Amino acid sequence: MDEYNPEFEAVGIDLGTTECCAAVIRKNGVEVVQLDPIVAASHTMPSFVVYDEAHDKCGQIAVNRLRTKSKYTVFDSKRFIGKDFKDIIVDPLWPFNVTEFNDKVQIELADMQIIKSAEEVSGALLKHIKQKVDEFQGKIHDEVVIAIPSTFTPKQTNATITAAKIAGFHTINFIPEPIAAAFAYCTKMEIKNNSKILLFDCGGGTIDVCVAEVINDQLNVLNYNGDSYLGGRDYDTLLFNHFHAVLKHKHNIDVMASSKKYALMEKCKEIKCTLSVEEKYW
Repeated sequence: MDEYNPEFEAVGIDLGTTECCAAVIRKNGVEVVQLDPIVAASHTMPSFVVYDEAHDKCGQIAVNRLRTKSKYTVFDSKRFIGKDFKDIIVDPLWPFNVTEFNDKVQIELADMQIIKSAEEVSGALLKHIKQKVDEFQGKIHDEVVIAIPSTFTPKQTNATITAAKIAGFHTINFIPEPIAAAFAYCTKMEIKNNSKILLFDCGGGTIDVCVAEVINDQLNVLNYNGDSYLGGRDYDTLLFNHFHAVLKHKHNIDVMASSKKYALMEKCKEIKCTLSVEEKYW
């Protein structure tokens, strides 16, 4: 990379519904930052926050504590950040309550002992990511580019700005997730010149589609759109409902009545990921 500029301190963050990741520009190219030592191999961090101690904890440690500390745990915050209360679809697996107070959405945990906003939860995730990026780069970063769904409203975008400011970022820019996915795909795959491509970005909470063309080795995005109510979490829910019904009708076990539902929820995620790469069917 002859044009590498060490003064260019771009930090890119995918603040996902279920997982987060971050990357920086270095001399040898783009490098993904390790965010969670517990799941080091994946280079991603689960978008979970637990508030059971003096300092909140993010990532896999919150997932691991879910069965015993569920009432202190928040996840799926991207599904209600910046939304009006009437537009939020409540998930029965949420161990927290989403309520409305003074026309604002708030999250109630631990029998109302802890009250947070979606901006504060996302801010906690971004603060953790910023800390890891600063450690990785050996310097403080206050500029960031965050990927957001193509369906985000101005209110949702502004709420994400608030979350980024809580984390300590001062200059905040955004890129639509389908465009980010298109750029990422084209850096890894050899695309024929003068060709058109259709990319599907199926995230944890949304799905985005992007149509682009490559002309003279330049990527030109023609159009993009998405569905803010369809993502990997919805596949998790379908699997969960299936196995919940099987356990209840065949074995008289109601997992919804105990913390075992979170163990089943995690197992359904594993099954989904396995099925996603399985090429055989039966």
